[in-house]
This record gives sequence, structure tokens and C-alpha cells, in this order.
Amino acid sequence: MNQGKRMKEDKKSMKSGNKKTPLLFKLITLAYLVITIIFFVSIIKMNMLPGKYVLIFSLVELILTILVTLGLWKPKKLCKTNVICTIIAIILSVVYIFATNYANVTMKFLKNMVKEALETEEYYVVVQKNSQYNKPIDLKGKEILMFKIEEDVKKDIIDKAKATLVEKESLSEVGSNLIEGYADAIAVSSSQYDMLDEEIKDFKANTKIIHTSTHVIKTASIDDTQSKYNVEGKAFNIYITGIDTSGNISNVARSDANIIATVNLNTHEILLTSIPRDYYVTLHRYGAKDKLTHSGIYGVNETVTTVEDLLDIDISYYVRVNFTTVIKLVDELGGIEVNSDYAFTTNGTHYSFKKGINYLDGDAALAFSRERYSFEDGDNQRVKNQQKVISAIIDKVTSSTTILTKYTSILSALEGSFQTNIGQDELSKIVKDQLNTMPSWTIKSNSLTGTGDYASTYSMGSQELYVMRPDETSVKTATQKINEVLGKQATTFRANKLVKLLQ
Repeated sequence: MNQGKRMKEDKKSMKSGNKKTPLLFKLITLAYLVITIIFFVSIIKMNMLPGKYVLIFSLVELILTILVTLGLWKPKKLCKTNVICTIIAIILSVVYIFATNYANVTMKFLKNMVKEALETEEYYVVVQKNSQYNKPIDLKGKEILMFKIEEDVKKDIIDKAKATLVEKESLSEVGSNLIEGYADAIAVSSSQYDMLDEEIKDFKANTKIIHTSTHVIKTASIDDTQSKYNVEGKAFNIYITGIDTSGNISNVARSDANIIATVNLNTHEILLTSIPRDYYVTLHRYGAKDKLTHSGIYGVNETVTTVEDLLDIDISYYVRVNFTTVIKLVDELGGIEVNSDYAFTTNGTHYSFKKGINYLDGDAALAFSRERYSFEDGDNQRVKNQQKVISAIIDKVTSSTTILTKYTSILSALEGSFQTNIGQDELSKIVKDQLNTMPSWTIKSNSLTGTGDYASTYSMGSQELYVMRPDETSVKTATQKINEVLGKQATTFRANKLVKLLQ
């Protein structure tokens, strides 16, 4: 009797357990479905995948959801045990959680990248290192020498120091007067401070900064490019500048590398047109002659408009990178290969490169692209080497394996050291186009040439510096090649621009 009673209780217990089990499966199924929906929505919001990939993903996801759901609800029909189906649901959920996080990181990066960009320039009040002056007010009643200082900075220095600002004819005169003891203090921008250190031996070592003011420069935002031809036209120009600094990308600096990337998404062509940093050009805003590299200290807008004037082209977008960007990106890509025209050893960093194929990590790539003193052709060869590095990076990034497996890590490498006015929609279209066809890109290169000379510059004043006077034939040829890659878009763009100007 007791045994029969126990058997009845066991059966009752088993039935009771069977009633509780589906509830557990329901919770697991619900959690899995919620995670799946969140993941799917994040992919749609990111808007980076072509329609065919979204369709394929949707079908695969539907099948997986059906199988997992049936496996959880009726484990005996599809799985040996409910444990297997639970593990499958957990694994897929973890994958989707990580993928959702990657998508969110991407969207955050794009949002931060395309918001209105600001460039900043720091201005210093500088005195001799052993000077008795340690703060601005110590200069009360004194004269502070300067050369081309922004008006808001002048006001700040006068308010802080209660001193008189005196304009000189050249930056060199300002620096030498301080070092030689003819001036108590000088006011210079961070870029001017760097230039004086290059010109006057141990300038930074023999001086100290007692005050810093910050000047903000508004750069071209997304709204500023709406009147320009965008990526929907499938052909456009991007100005790429490598600034001669590391650290915060928002700091203005000289344009050490100047490259126009002409991109045609229809023909899958990219033309890289390099302009020597010492090119003697007319600054757009100031209407005065200066080296192209110096245009960068007045903001990227000044460089873009100056290059537009030089080549008689329209530039839709810009990309600013600094030394940190190159190092991080190349390292994240696992290194690049470049074909060097010469065997050479860099000055300062002492990297050695052989003629032919060289494998480069981030530091080596930067050294390779910056060297000019080892070549008879100086800056002309440097711009060719810069093109080689950029081409190698493009080849690596656009390879099918790299763009799919290293997408998020590339974004992480670029964060904080990369600045552009390319909008999120435009960037999405470019990525979609690449993923949709996985095309093989043709990358061409061209370089502007000129003749070395010495002349005064707007940024340094009356002192003569080494410059490169443009070869007009080279300039015309460059414009022609750019328009050839743009194709019909060049004509369409100019017509649209003319209409807008007349409205």
C-alpha cells in the first residue's frame, strides 16, 4: 500500500514538474526574442548593410528563431535534451548582445564624428626661462611683442597682464628680440611657438610659458557642405590633411601633408593628388602669399578654400588626421606593405628602408611618410611616399576580410585622432556601396611640382623662407586629371553651384 502510494505521489510530482518546465522555457524564449529584436533594430538603425545582406540576415534569423523556439518548447522533438537548446539560445543571445554593442559603438562614433567640428588654437605669453615674470600680471605696464594675434586673444592678454601689445614686422623679429633680451615678453600662437623653435636653436628650452589663451575656430560643418556635391553624385573630392602634431585633433597645426582624394563610386577609381607643403600659394581669406603648410594654422577651412582656388576645383569634404591617427590605424590593420623607390634612413627616428617592398608598422609608416631630407628631390619624393602609405591603407581597409572583421576596431583606432565633415548618411552610402559589390579599386596618383626659391610669407612676415613656386603646367594637368576622374559629375556640380550663386 505504502509503495503504491509513493508511486502515485511520484507520478503526481512528475506531472507537476512538467507543468513548471514550460514556464522556464517561456522565459528563456522571451529573453532570446527580446535580445534578437534589439539586435535587429540596431542593425537597421546603423544603416550600413546593403539591402541584400539585411534580407539574408532576416531569413537566417527567422529560421534560427523558429528552431530555437521549437527546441525550447518541444525539446524532445528537435533536441535530445532541453539543455542543448538552452545552450544554443544562450550562445546566440551572447553573440547578439556583443553585435548590438558593436553597432551602438559605431553609431556613437559616427554621431561624434559628424557633429559640428571646432578647431582651437592656443596662444602663449612667453618670457625667458630665467625671467622674474611668472604670471601675466607681473608684466603690468610692460610691452609684449607679437605678430598676427587674433583680436579676442589680444583682449584677453591685455586684461590679464595690463600690458601693451606691440606688433612687429615678422615672427622671427619677435622671437629673436626675446632671446636677445630686447623684449620682456612675447605673445605667440602654439604654431608660431613651434616655428620659432625650428628657426631659433633651443628656443623652447630657453623660454617658459606664463599664460595660455584659447582661440576657437569654427570649421566646415555638415550644413556647410549641403551646397556642395555629395556622395549621391557618386563622384567627389576629399581634402586629406596630415597635421604636424600628435594628441588632440582639434588643435590647429601646419598642414604637413596635403592630398586631394578624387573618388568615383561608379568607376571605382581613386586619384590621389599631392601638393607639396612648401607650395607658394595665395591664402583664400587673407589674399596674401604663403606656404601651403602655414594655411593650416588658420583652420582647415582656410586650407580647403586655398586649394580650391589653386586647382580651380570644388572640394566637398575634408579629413584631418594627425600623427597619432597614422600610427593607430596602421597598427590596427596589422601593418602595411609599401614599395619604396629608394633605400634610405630617416633623420631623427633612424628608420631604415630598403628599395622595394617594405613591411611597416604604425611608427615606421609615419617615419616613411614624413622623411624628405634623404632625397635629392626632397618634398616631391615625400609626397610620393605619402601616397604610397595612403594607397596601402586603402588597399588593406577595402579588402573583403578587413572591412568585415576589423570594422569596429578601425573606428576605435580613429576615435579622437580623426576629424571630418563627411555626414553619417554619406558615409553609410559609401560603406553600403563597398559591401554590396566588393569592388576592386583602381588607385592612381599624381603630384604637383615646382621650383625651390626663397620669399617672404604672410605667416612669418618679412623674413624670407624656403618656398616652392608652383609649376603652372603641373597645376593645369592636375586639374585636368581630377576632372577626368569626376567625369560628368564635375560639369553637373559646377552647373548646380552656378545656379545657387545666381539665386
